[in-house]
Amino acid sequence: MEGVAEKKREVEEKLRQDEKVVDVLRESLEKSDNVTKGMVTILESFANRLQKMDQTIQPLYRQTLKLTRLQTNVENSLIELDRIIGFHHMADDIEGRIREGPSGNIEGYLKLLERLESALSFFNTNNTNSIELPRLNALYDDGMETLTKDFLNLLKHDSKPVPIQVLNDIASESPEESQHLEHLPERTMRDLQAIANYLVIKRENTDITGVYAQIRSNQLGRSLSSLKEPGQGASQLSATTPLRKASFAFLKGQTPKKNVKRGEGAGKKEREGPRPSATVASEGGLSEVQLEGSSLFIIMAKVFLRLLQSEVQLMEQIVPKQHHSHVLCQLIKQPMDYFMMDADGILQKARKCIARHDYPAVISVFKIMKHMHTLLPEYQAALENMDTASYNRLVEFIGHLEKLTHKTLEDYVLFIRGDPEKQSNLPKDGTVHELTSSTMWFTEQLLDYHSLLGEVYLKQGSYHIVLTKDEESKSAGQYLSRVLDALNINLKNKADAYESPVLGALFLMNNYHFILKIFTRNTTMQPLLERAVSDIEQHYADLIEYEMKSYQKGCGSMGRGWFGKRAQGFIHPWVL
Repeated sequence: MEGVAEKKREVEEKLRQDEKVVDVLRESLEKSDNVTKGMVTILESFANRLQKMDQTIQPLYRQTLKLTRLQTNVENSLIELDRIIGFHHMADDIEGRIREGPSGNIEGYLKLLERLESALSFFNTNNTNSIELPRLNALYDDGMETLTKDFLNLLKHDSKPVPIQVLNDIASESPEESQHLEHLPERTMRDLQAIANYLVIKRENTDITGVYAQIRSNQLGRSLSSLKEPGQGASQLSATTPLRKASFAFLKGQTPKKNVKRGEGAGKKEREGPRPSATVASEGGLSEVQLEGSSLFIIMAKVFLRLLQSEVQLMEQIVPKQHHSHVLCQLIKQPMDYFMMDADGILQKARKCIARHDYPAVISVFKIMKHMHTLLPEYQAALENMDTASYNRLVEFIGHLEKLTHKTLEDYVLFIRGDPEKQSNLPKDGTVHELTSSTMWFTEQLLDYHSLLGEVYLKQGSYHIVLTKDEESKSAGQYLSRVLDALNINLKNKADAYESPVLGALFLMNNYHFILKIFTRNTTMQPLLERAVSDIEQHYADLIEYEMKSYQKGCGSMGRGWFGKRAQGFIHPWVL
């Protein structure tokens, strides 16, 4: 029982403590309520005062805003009034400066013209009957005329042909060394650009684009024509690169130089056999000439390209973009006509050479084609989307060259095969014929352009066909094989013209061996021939062996006759 009573006392004690805590919380809550009521009263009073203040200030604010707007309108009206007054006095203020011209200050002059534009716009809109309007119009026209003249004077004064020494440097430079040409000073370019932008873009005045094209076209033409002036560096440079050219006079019924006889008194070098270079140089009818004007034309093609590229760059910096195509077409027309006139001249000269069987002239044509093929992509890039007509003229010229070359190659094969002269120019000692040495010289010259040779021969004058390197090599080999076949037929016919079959066999031996030595020593010719005839070397070895047997058989049948003894002196050591 005592435990229960003790437990009861503890519970009652905790209850009293909790009641005290509740009393304290109740007192705090009452105080908070009182404070809240006080704050609400204060805030309601503050809100009422703010509302009364707003009601008092709003009329004053609206009145102040109205006054501010009135003040702004007055100020703007005064500014506009000053501007309008300025329009009425503008002619007097700037007339002298407009008539003086830019005087080196293009930007300031353009600002004056813009002020005139504003005045004209005002009077045209608000007062077309103003006495100031005609005066301002006349003044503005004078300003535009002065600006156009200044553009013309600046361009004329600073536009000069490219010095011949610079052109010579261009002609001799490699693509990696391409130099930048400065046609105009930097300040002049900025002024011209500013004038062009104002006149062409803002005023849509395109007259200066024609002026620009004409002046720059004249300078480009003068630069090109200076290459052909006598005594200038480019003409001298073209004259220092002659092409050795074999004469085919002996195939045109003319009397060739007398061949050197090989007899008992012949020196040791004559007994060593006909070395190709010595034979070509000593057979008579060789000259140090080339297709006239070909080297100069190659130089001109390269220089023209570099000048064209620099003109395109200059035009892009001065002329607004939307007029590039039109300006470039005008600019390049006369120089391109001049260049194509030379190109047509080259074609005519080449055709005349080929017509008189001067076939080595085609080597110069190959050289020109090689350079034009190299330069054509750069021409295309320079003229792309601007002057396709000029580019097409270049393509057409190359097509004419290829057709002429293809016809020449075909005619040459027929020419070699069909030589009617069988006796008048035969070597009396059965040595290498001038036709053989000249033909092999010609084929060696073609090897410098073997890729182009294969391309031209296979395309048959059709420029648009694209060939692989393998197809070009195979085609070149096929053409060289045809030349050798034609030469073999001709030599066989000439051998038949000898009264002695022994001498005819000796003649064929010497010529076949000469041909064999030429193409086997040439690291380019033999691989090309083997693309067409896999056993070409063995073929000629068999021909030599066959003629050797014929020769020995003929000598044996003669016994110890006089010719049998003398004929031994005509056989070269490399045949025996």
